[in-house]
Amino acid sequence: MGAHEEFFGPGNDIDPTNLPPEQETSIESWLDDIGRKRIAFLPRAAGGNLYWYAFAPTAREQRELLFLLDAWIGPTFSDLPRSRGRLYPRDRFDTALAQSEVPPLRFEVLPRKSPFARDTVRQTLIVLSKLVRKRPPSEFDAPRTTVEILDDLGHAISAGDQRVALDCLRELETIADLEPANLAFLRIRVNAGLGDVDAILHDPDLTHVLQMRRPAGVTRLLQGAVYNRYLVEADRARDPDELARAAAAIPSHLRLLTGVAQPTDRASVMVEFLLAFLRSGPAEALARMAEEARSISNDLSDLLATLVPVIPEPADDSTSTAEPQTEPSKTKVTPDDQLHQLIEQGEWANAVAFGLKLPATPPVAALLLSCVREFSDAATAADVAAFVDNAGLRADVDVNDAVVRADLEWLEQFLSPSRALGWNSWFDALEAGDATAAAADFNVTADWAQLDRSVVAERLATLSDEALARMGEHGGAFLAAHSSLFSAADGAELCERVLAGFAVSGKSSLGVRVQTVALLEYMAAGSPSADVVAAALEWTRLIVEAATSAVTANWAVDVLQAATTSPQPLALDAKHGLLFGALDVLRPLQSSLSLADLEGLRLVAEELDTALPGDFVVDDAHGDPAAPFLYLKDAVVVLYSLTESATTRAAQVLRRLIPGIDVRTTAEHDGSPQLAALSANADIFVMVAASAKHAATEFIKANRRGRPVIQVNSRGSSAILRELAEG
Repeated sequence: MGAHEEFFGPGNDIDPTNLPPEQETSIESWLDDIGRKRIAFLPRAAGGNLYWYAFAPTAREQRELLFLLDAWIGPTFSDLPRSRGRLYPRDRFDTALAQSEVPPLRFEVLPRKSPFARDTVRQTLIVLSKLVRKRPPSEFDAPRTTVEILDDLGHAISAGDQRVALDCLRELETIADLEPANLAFLRIRVNAGLGDVDAILHDPDLTHVLQMRRPAGVTRLLQGAVYNRYLVEADRARDPDELARAAAAIPSHLRLLTGVAQPTDRASVMVEFLLAFLRSGPAEALARMAEEARSISNDLSDLLATLVPVIPEPADDSTSTAEPQTEPSKTKVTPDDQLHQLIEQGEWANAVAFGLKLPATPPVAALLLSCVREFSDAATAADVAAFVDNAGLRADVDVNDAVVRADLEWLEQFLSPSRALGWNSWFDALEAGDATAAAADFNVTADWAQLDRSVVAERLATLSDEALARMGEHGGAFLAAHSSLFSAADGAELCERVLAGFAVSGKSSLGVRVQTVALLEYMAAGSPSADVVAAALEWTRLIVEAATSAVTANWAVDVLQAATTSPQPLALDAKHGLLFGALDVLRPLQSSLSLADLEGLRLVAEELDTALPGDFVVDDAHGDPAAPFLYLKDAVVVLYSLTESATTRAAQVLRRLIPGIDVRTTAEHDGSPQLAALSANADIFVMVAASAKHAATEFIKANRRGRPVIQVNSRGSSAILRELAEG
């Protein structure tokens, strides 16, 4: 509210100018707080009763404020346990307030017409607002270290939670001491991890990134984005003419993405080849690249070979009867010339391989150093380092040669032990208690080779309790690099060990909360044994106890819904233990739960053949839980996700709230006739981006034919219901 007349007008019998001076001053102070986007309170009298409205600038702070009001005012002097701060839908005064971006909370002072109750509540709110205004930053507002943010970022990437990942990036941009180039590289890694090709190709710093030297891993990710945007369909068609036409459509500024040494994936191989093809590279070089592609796939090699220009056979003059012509003298091509030609053609890896055979001189060493920096291959860099030392380049560098000095500094950092550790050494650091190595730089670990499942299973199973806790504390980057193992059909045991790490670490960060829901969804999608489920749920109970607060209560509901999706008899006792343990934690935080959250809890309880305790059953007179979803009544609603637990739960809640609603769930892969039909015919199509492949996303959008898609960028049924409630 920006002025007295907006709140103290029709529907409110209070006129601040008629109040005692101290009360008028309090109201003016609260109005100023609202204008400054702070927590504040305003009174309203109507029909002889007194109501207070609590204003918060954000939804998060609103949930926290509910918890504070519950503790400070509570059932003694208010209807909070019953109304839960909801606006009254039949009150025109409240209807207008409900249009605010963050509507205020409302409660009535009880006992009605009690001067003692009214005075006590007013004095309590004055004290509470002063304390809130002067308190130090909470864990949600206090600046965090770069290591903490990066760990949460890793969890967000692993879980596919775009909202949390982008929040972490913004936090790094605001408070971290990362160089602009490193932030740009990190942003590309994050968007690649989330499968957001559009974000990569429209990155605000992409032009600068393309013009600078960058890690080979970043180049591969950019090549992957180019492949997915311009080449993937032509590649699937296996038509060389179509592939050539697709390559010609690649914008000129993206044709700098060459130089990856020994590409190991189809996208990089194809982009490297086609960009060389567009530059009219030598036929011999193209033929070599096509043949090298055979290590990836025979069909890829054969496809690329069809685009190699015919290499003319050398003329055979042995039978000619013509008089020999005197040829003009040819300039002899020296090894240095050959080296420069390879460099000019962007053949960095071949230039290094050729140059290493030349005499070790400072000029050649400087060229090789520059080349190896372009594609950042560790083994090749070690060979170049030895060549540099033999050539005496370090001692020969002119004090004014800033480029060579910078290349030498890069070489030293690139070959540093921390960069070469790898994930096995990271596990060793966890066991040794080396906090520095355990919290390795995300930009470093992103280039480490992924471990296979058997190695990960063995390492996780043999971690000591102390090392397991350190893994829970610093495991974000590890989980980001190995997310495919945990989401696989046989990943349940791996998920259980990570949940154990979170539980024994006691960590309750946003990243841990996001990852917990993701791991439970992965388990629900697999076929875990009863013992694994029981152990995982016991760890989950401990995580819920550590991480649930007034502002994370709906997360705890998501955890319960994800954890109990598997068949009811499976680990039933453990499910009951988790449910009632979570209810004990949520009991003092009930004001933070929405009606849809309570409906979700009731659903879980009924599926487990039990019932919610009586204190979790609220009077619906002050709000209809179905109200935000009534617009869906006559619509066909489709919920899409590759992990079905959240969409299943959201659909169940919607069916309970709106009997007869036509809501369908699907986990079909891209290209299926069923997904095409659902995409085309749904009135409302909801896609959980955290669990959707890029190809499926594009397929759905294409079949929607311009009709909107509601994209949910977080996991859990609450996120789906929240997006639908907001329309």
